[in-house]
Amino acid sequence: MSRRNLPEPGDLVLGTITKIESHGCYIKLDEYEDLIAYCHISELSSTWVRNIRNVVREGKKVVGRVQRVTGTQIDVSLKRVSESLRRSKIEDWKHYKTALAFLEIAAKKRKVDLETARNDVEDPCSNYYETFYQAFEEALFKNEQAFTDAGVSEDWATILTEIAHKNLTIPIKTIQKDIELLCWESNGIEVIKGALLNALKAREEFKDMEKAELSLDIFTVGAPHYRLVIKARDVKVGEELLSKVVEKIEQSLEGHEASFTISDVSSD
Repeated sequence: MSRRNLPEPGDLVLGTITKIESHGCYIKLDEYEDLIAYCHISELSSTWVRNIRNVVREGKKVVGRVQRVTGTQIDVSLKRVSESLRRSKIEDWKHYKTALAFLEIAAKKRKVDLETARNDVEDPCSNYYETFYQAFEEALFKNEQAFTDAGVSEDWATILTEIAHKNLTIPIKTIQKDIELLCWESNGIEVIKGALLNALKAREEFKDMEKAELSLDIFTVGAPHYRLVIKARDVKVGEELLSKVVEKIEQSLEGHEASFTISDVSSD
C-alpha cells in the first residue's frame, strides 16, 4: 500500500472496477486502503460511449489519472492515460508488490513486524530512489551499499541483499547495430582497424560503471561489415555509449578517403 493517505491530482493510480452505473463507474484503488475513486462516463474513453458496459466491466483492472481530490472524493480519468503509461504503471505496481514481499521475508528473519520494517527500510529507500523496488535492483550491483546509502542499517542491508541476489536477475538491454567501413587508401586496412579500436575506447568514458552494467563489443561479420553489440542496464546509457562510438569512428576517418554507415540489424 502507498505510504500516503491520499493520491494527488496528476497521479496515476491502479484500481479495480467495483460498481458500474449509467453515469460512470467506481474504482477501488489498489494502492490505498479503503479508497474508492469515481470515473465519469465522459472520462472513460476518447470516443463516444453509447453503452458503458461495452467499455468497462466489474473486476477489470484499470489505470486512471487523478483529476480532483476533495476530501476523500477522488475523481479520475481513464482516457487521459496512454497505453504506454498504463503498462508502465502496472509494471511499477508489480515491482512494488515484489519489493514488499521481499521486505516481509526480511522482517520475519529479523523477527520484527511489517510496519517496523516499512519504517526502517521502505521509507528511506523510497525517499532515496525513484521506487522502493529499485533498491533491490541496485543491490545486484552494489550489494549492501545499495541499502546503506539510502540510510538503512547494515543489519537490514545484509538480509535484504541476500534476498535480492537469491530472487532477482540483472536486467540488461541489448543494442545491436550493423556497421560498414570502407577505405580506398593503400593503408585502408590499418585505417579501419584504428577506427574500430578507437570506437572500443568509448567504453572507457563510463569508468564508474561495472562491466556487468555496461559492455561494448565489435565483431567481424565479414569485411567491410561489422556487428556492434552494446549491453546496458540502462538503455539511455547504452544509447549514449552508441553515440560516442559513432563519434569516435567518424573522428578516426576524418581526413581519409573512407565511408562509414551504421544501421539496425537485419531480421533476415
